[in-house]
Amino acid sequence: MEFEEARKYKKQIKKLYKSSFPFNERVPLYMLYKKAENGGNLFYAVLEQDTFVGLVYTMTGEKIVYVFFLAVTRENRGRGYGSRILEKIKERNKDKTVILMIEDTREINADNIQERIKRLEFYEKNGFSRLNININEAGVKYEILGTDAKADKEDFFALMKNFMGGFLFRIIYRKNRFD
Repeated sequence: MEFEEARKYKKQIKKLYKSSFPFNERVPLYMLYKKAENGGNLFYAVLEQDTFVGLVYTMTGEKIVYVFFLAVTRENRGRGYGSRILEKIKERNKDKTVILMIEDTREINADNIQERIKRLEFYEKNGFSRLNININEAGVKYEILGTDAKADKEDFFALMKNFMGGFLFRIIYRKNRFD
């Protein structure tokens, strides 16, 4: 399995991105590409023997690496690619805590609660645990998982403020939305 520059696979990336993430959770693709050009953020197509199988976008901060987006093509799900992608990210970032967000599993009345629980179990199986950090991002409630408990909310917010800029950050993460 190899990570390749995402721009070389724009059509496949766009199709997978749009089919894997709800509209309200997506960042415009042009912004992801632009931010990846400026360093600190990495955007990859995931290939297996020259076949596109997924995408991954990470953001690197002082103490953390945030897996912002990770998706595997529908036909390749359940074949271990997600686990292998996460393992590769952890190997490349041994000196940092790798974090990611999932929709809050405490919302037991959510329409997709079984999907949320399954996602939590997948990440726990891959070495992630709850960090007891909950985020309300533009009305969507998330919980942060990480490879160890060294990360905190301030690390995450510093990374996101750097990514978004101060103005957009204040809109998305208003003080009254933090928990």
